[in-house]
Amino acid sequence: MIGFKDYQLTIDKIFRHGLHVAPDQKLVYAPPNLPKREYTYRDFAERVGRLGTVLEDLAVKRAERPWEMGSRVAVMDWNTIRFQELMYAVPMYGSVLFTVNIRLAPKEILYTMNVAEPEVLFIHTDFVPYLTALLENVKTIKNVIIMSDQVTCTGEGEVPEVKAPEGVEVYEYEDLLKSAGGKTFSWPELNEYVVASLFFTSGTTGLPKGVYHTHRQIVLASMQILLASMEYPLRSSNRDLVLILVPYFHIFGWMQPYYCFIGGNMMIFPGRYEWGHITRLIMEYIPEAEKVGGRVTTGGVPTMLYAILQEAKKMGVTNLKGFLFGYGGEALPASVYEEAKRMGVSVITGYGPSETLTAITRAVFIPRLWMKMGLDEEKLIDHFVLSNSLGVTIPLSFVRVVDEDGRDVPADGKTPGRILFEAPSVTREYYKEPEKTKHAWRFGAFDVDDYVVMDEHGCIMFVDRAKDAIKSGGEWIPSTRLEGFISTHPAVAEAAAIGVSHPKWVERPIALVVLKPEYKGKVTEEDIINHLMKHHVETGEMPKWWIPDKIIFMDELPKTSTGKIDKKVLREKYKE
Repeated sequence: MIGFKDYQLTIDKIFRHGLHVAPDQKLVYAPPNLPKREYTYRDFAERVGRLGTVLEDLAVKRAERPWEMGSRVAVMDWNTIRFQELMYAVPMYGSVLFTVNIRLAPKEILYTMNVAEPEVLFIHTDFVPYLTALLENVKTIKNVIIMSDQVTCTGEGEVPEVKAPEGVEVYEYEDLLKSAGGKTFSWPELNEYVVASLFFTSGTTGLPKGVYHTHRQIVLASMQILLASMEYPLRSSNRDLVLILVPYFHIFGWMQPYYCFIGGNMMIFPGRYEWGHITRLIMEYIPEAEKVGGRVTTGGVPTMLYAILQEAKKMGVTNLKGFLFGYGGEALPASVYEEAKRMGVSVITGYGPSETLTAITRAVFIPRLWMKMGLDEEKLIDHFVLSNSLGVTIPLSFVRVVDEDGRDVPADGKTPGRILFEAPSVTREYYKEPEKTKHAWRFGAFDVDDYVVMDEHGCIMFVDRAKDAIKSGGEWIPSTRLEGFISTHPAVAEAAAIGVSHPKWVERPIALVVLKPEYKGKVTEEDIINHLMKHHVETGEMPKWWIPDKIIFMDELPKTSTGKIDKKVLREKYKE
């Protein structure tokens, strides 16, 4: 047809829309111990355009054909305005944004680097100590760009001197942007199936696995989140102020840099994680959000919410009304949930692994659920949080729950099975891992080795990861369910249940528990067991044989790079 243009779903469409609807909206970079720096969307777009020129001057290769990868451009940074700029410039140029998981062990970082083979590395000054080892072991890196908060926020300051091997050039980020000033960069028209991103799972069951996504997948995932976010109780709007807390190396901070830009939201980038600083930002911006009828919203794993609540208490703050926290990755301990409610914090949850790019389920109030339970908001949220329900699938995504042979199991709220994903955002494969890819797709939809239960409403309840489930006497004990029961004790801040070897039962559960500061030294193993007996065994919620053989109190639990409890470390420590 004459004049027809095959419209491509590429990231520049997100960029153009946000700039069109909200050119004067603010992006606030507020790292700890430095002055804030505010940008408008228009300022941001100008800097992103300069980055396009920088990439061209560095001779970064772009992809042209479907599923093709251009040069990998690695980024090691906190949640900064610079990372936000790279989120757009790199894929819009046609190269691949490789977000390096900075919380992996050094050897694991090297492993992911050598799998990804980046040619360019953008690195925060905090991570410059890694550079020598990186440049010695990752031979593909030809250009290193140092990024300094001091320089970005004040326009002044020195960056660390880097001795690079022959053939590697070193630059400073803001200097490069200045050098690109006055030049006009035209973004190329890309195929929507060009690969835009590459990142790695957190490696909870072995070495991290690489997953990649195309422009089309990122655009569709952004639209899916926006559609799901319209539902009650989230009801997101462009009046909300979004604190970017989920690390950008983890599923792009749960896709916030993209879908929030479509919405024209004000975004706040806190930089390095300092929980007192982050809590003060929340308190500072709640009144500003309320002026326009919005809230301060953010997300993360439950330990992040707990850290914010503890910092607020230290400051004597008892009211955080106007703050919404979306959590995922783990169940929210009941005691932390009750504390959040007392302080006026709203919570919501969802579920989606790294492989799916976005949450596939979200705890929103679908008609058949609220028609049964009524429109009591608190009652419905209690239902989701306390039953560890992760809600229903978001628009355009579907799941199946199957047995070990790929047959559907009943949606009865009781029968566990493997969850299989069908969604536009599911990764095509594990990068350079053909056998793991074959295993994941063996039933015709993507399997990440998670077990769930589906109820009659279509709501998903997480049961366990395949590696974390405890099998005692031939019967399964879901570790997350047991942790949920333990966490109903008001003294418990965090709990982890793992299986340890047993001569008779093969495995028995033990529990590792972190107490809230005010309860340390005041609660015993017997107190926890008595609580389980009285509130869960005697009420018929939990079989008696689930009670852990041992309760071990710890000052803190080991965490993965994404803030989840690292049970791999705990199993190794307590395997005897």
